[in-house]
Amino acid sequence: MAKFNPSLLVPANAQAAASAQRSAKEVALANIDKQKHLFNTPEDKEGKRTFKSVDGGRVQFTLRVSNTPLVLGQYEVDGVKADVREMTVPAANFAEALDYFADKLKAGEFDGQLAALDEKKTARTAKLRKTRSEKKAEAKPA
Repeated sequence: MAKFNPSLLVPANAQAAASAQRSAKEVALANIDKQKHLFNTPEDKEGKRTFKSVDGGRVQFTLRVSNTPLVLGQYEVDGVKADVREMTVPAANFAEALDYFADKLKAGEFDGQLAALDEKKTARTAKLRKTRSEKKAEAKPA
């Protein structure tokens, strides 16, 4: 039996801190990979799906970061330009559609939206840290 390499061990707090520092772009790309994986697994297995099968052999999907759907494009609907957050694609082309959006993410086409989500995450993290520290200070006996 091979000896275990102890350098593989990472304290759980250090791991959590590293995952909290992922950018919105990294989260979005990871979610795309996860959805491609989930598409090929039974529905009762694993994680949250951001797609569903609809009539006509199509798949309806969103790209989400921190439970916020990204605007995938602007389209004219009944003479009015609208932000579209959900798309459909033939089921056979679902993985290719996700790859298409992954390429757009990597090219920076969603950077404006992702920057806003990064700011929102930073503000929320700061607020949670402040609240927790205040609660700890209140809980300490004088």
